[in-house]
Amino acid sequence: MLKRLPLFYSVTFLFWASIYVYVPYVTPYAEYMEADLRFIGLIAGAYGFVQMVLRFPLGILSDRLRKRKVFVLMGLLFAALSGLIVFIMPSPAALLISRSLAGVTAATWVTLTIMGASYYRPEETIKSIGLLNAANGFGRMAALMAGGILAETLGLSYVFLIGGIIAFTGFLLGFGMIEKKPEIKPGSTPSISALFDVAKNSQLLSASILAVICMFIQFATAFGFVPIVAAHMGASNMQLGLLGMVSTLPALFVSPLMARVVSRIGVLYSLSICFLLAGIGTVLVAFSQILLHLFVVQIIASIGLAGLMTVLMGLSIRDIAGEKRATAMGFFQAVYGLGMFLGPFVMGWISHGFGFAGGFIFTGIVAMAGILMTFIFIKRGYLQS
Repeated sequence: MLKRLPLFYSVTFLFWASIYVYVPYVTPYAEYMEADLRFIGLIAGAYGFVQMVLRFPLGILSDRLRKRKVFVLMGLLFAALSGLIVFIMPSPAALLISRSLAGVTAATWVTLTIMGASYYRPEETIKSIGLLNAANGFGRMAALMAGGILAETLGLSYVFLIGGIIAFTGFLLGFGMIEKKPEIKPGSTPSISALFDVAKNSQLLSASILAVICMFIQFATAFGFVPIVAAHMGASNMQLGLLGMVSTLPALFVSPLMARVVSRIGVLYSLSICFLLAGIGTVLVAFSQILLHLFVVQIIASIGLAGLMTVLMGLSIRDIAGEKRATAMGFFQAVYGLGMFLGPFVMGWISHGFGFAGGFIFTGIVAMAGILMTFIFIKRGYLQS
């Protein structure tokens, strides 16, 4: 089984590369095509909205069928469509459809995550999530770097085409993955009601709520309106790609280290420090005047966000039985999809009325609320400290 891990992580790499190769250009491209900030917020938020709707039922279905790989393969096909539709008919409407299709792909991250965790012992959950997130981050970073080069040399529409090609390559390789099914006794497949009971787990609920804040920040900023701010500063397509890469790079180093960090300083301090870094990096965007400053503050915020997601993903399924883990992860990712939708949507409306500075300061305040909520959840015993 472990011999197939390189292939599994390669598919993970292509999975995320296929839908992130064009991410830095979605909102600037929409603005170039004269969409207003509110519609741009809707385009960016569609990605999270679809995930919010699909992930929990997808997790339940996966656990009931005891299948993971088929959903991953379907997700890669949707990723191919996501890229091709913008290449064929570029328009704000096509971008909205494209981000919705990419949201379907990202919803299958539920099953890909559980496949990855199944290769490790239950006590190594945070470690497995850290390695998986590193492959995720490496895929996104490489794609963003390649996307910058392609956008500069061929034009924006071809970046979407390349995303489709990457996805189809991942689809073909994905057939070689080996799926390790949950070990359950014959006739003991969890009932629908038992799977819904998973959502009552206090640690899962608490981690999911905190993840909403994490994704609100990330999709309001790095994957939402920071690229527009950079474009207003005169950033080239290459520089937009590099900015996206900088937003992803910390995950390669931070995610694999978080299990060790948590074991040394605990959940409370780990999450609080990460929320603080995310908040500081977000607020400072409002005061950035040149591209160099924007790059620096994105690194600060991204370190915090990478650490947050690794720890929260690990906590969400750490105490969940193997046959129910896809349901738990589906619930977790469905709930945090709310943040992926609300982040850019709220940011678009605030920026429309009060300017970008007001939007980024508000988002920074949301990050500080994450620290308070972490303290409350741990004090009340909802999260293990």
